[in-house]
Parts: sequence; structure tokens; C-alpha cells
Amino acid sequence: MGPPPPNGMMERLSSMTPEQRQQALDRLPADRREKVKRRLENFEALPPEEKKRLREQYQEFQKLPPERQDEIRRSFRQFSELPEDRRRPVRRELMHLRQLSPEERSARVESEIFRSQFSESERQLLQDLAKSPVPGRNN
Repeated sequence: MGPPPPNGMMERLSSMTPEQRQQALDRLPADRREKVKRRLENFEALPPEEKKRLREQYQEFQKLPPERQDEIRRSFRQFSELPEDRRRPVRRELMHLRQLSPEERSARVESEIFRSQFSESERQLLQDLAKSPVPGRNN
């Protein structure tokens, strides 16, 4: 699925001086601070075009109703909680589903091969995430 989209905190931290950033990070609990630092490092290492795409994706996400934003957050949390050996095939299928038109996606999720490769909870997760907004792709 690629790196998570930047959120408000990532945007703010990214625009701070190194000293301001460190002060802001120091205010976070240690475990959260490490996660935020890793996300920020990953984001800053991206090429400019990818950063731009992620910022646009985040802006689209911000336009959604709060309930839909919460649904998407829950789905991404569920994805991150999948066992490592299931994340890769689920991620691969998600990327495939996002490339399909709504009609093609519907046919795919109803197919026997889809049903045989993924558990009920994985199928639901894939359907939810495939509908989440990703600029430049069919939704």
C-alpha cells in the first residue's frame, strides 16, 4: 500500500526547523515519538512527486465526512494488525482492486478465486480499502 499519507502532524513537523521538530517530538510519549519519527523519515525520503501525491491524497481524505474518515482509519488499523504473512497478499490484491473499475472490482470480489484466497474478514477489509479515495485511480 505504500507509505501512509501525511497527516496534519507530519505536515507541521516537516515544515519545522530541526530544533522546533525535536521540541515537538520530545513532548510525545516515547513509543509514539519513535513511530512519528519513522513515519517522518520515510516521508522525507520520498521523491518530490510522491510527496505531492500523498499530500493530495490526504487533502482528498480531509474532504470526506468524519464518519467515512473513521471507517478508513479503522480499516487501515485492521490491515496493520494482519499477520505479516497475510499483509503481502492482501496488499497485492488491494493494489489490483484499486486499478479496476467499480464493475470489474465487483466481479472480482464475487469470484470464487477471490473467496478462496481470502478470509471473510480479509475480503471485507479489501472491499473497504479499495473504496477509499486514492487520487488518480478508479474508486
